[in-house]
Amino acid sequence: MKIWSEMRVARLKEQAADLATLVWVVFWGNLVWQLFQLLAGFAQAGRTVHSGGQAMIQSGLDIGESLSGLPLIGEQVRDVVRNAMAGAGRPISEFGTDLERFILIVATVLALLFALATLGPWLSRYLPWRWERLQRVRAAHRAIRTAPKVGHVKVEKALAMRAVTRLDYATLLEYTPDPLGDWASGRHDRLARAELASVGLRP
Repeated sequence: MKIWSEMRVARLKEQAADLATLVWVVFWGNLVWQLFQLLAGFAQAGRTVHSGGQAMIQSGLDIGESLSGLPLIGEQVRDVVRNAMAGAGRPISEFGTDLERFILIVATVLALLFALATLGPWLSRYLPWRWERLQRVRAAHRAIRTAPKVGHVKVEKALAMRAVTRLDYATLLEYTPDPLGDWASGRHDRLARAELASVGLRP
């Protein structure tokens, strides 16, 4: 499976971009995670409030149980204490839960916005570029090296024709001083190399 181009310069360019992207993502990803942890740490306040409300409710239950043994009025006193403590503790407990949830949502949103601001511009340029190069070299490898059921000479001629009709003159002149003459006289090897290089493949 082709991951990088076969041509040295193109391969080094792709590998450098891959490495730079990895370092960039790890660096900013770590900062994003630290930001989230820092902000999410404030959710402990909500958990503390929630625990306080639950403790108040439990205290009402405990006190009610201890008062239930009073003669005549024990059960009534127990219910009054339980209801009073539960009525005071339940809103506190619910507020703590809502506060914790709100802080976690804010932490998540801010961390995502920070991630988008730092990673988004880089990845929006790198991923399409890298995907296009990856698809190009894989498709070219399959079309040129794997699929053909004809001889090397015919493949070379087809590559030369594609080079003459597709590549600009400046690129062709990097591989042959006379691209049109090569094509007309049947010297296809240098033109074929130009076509292969344009898709990241070695001869």
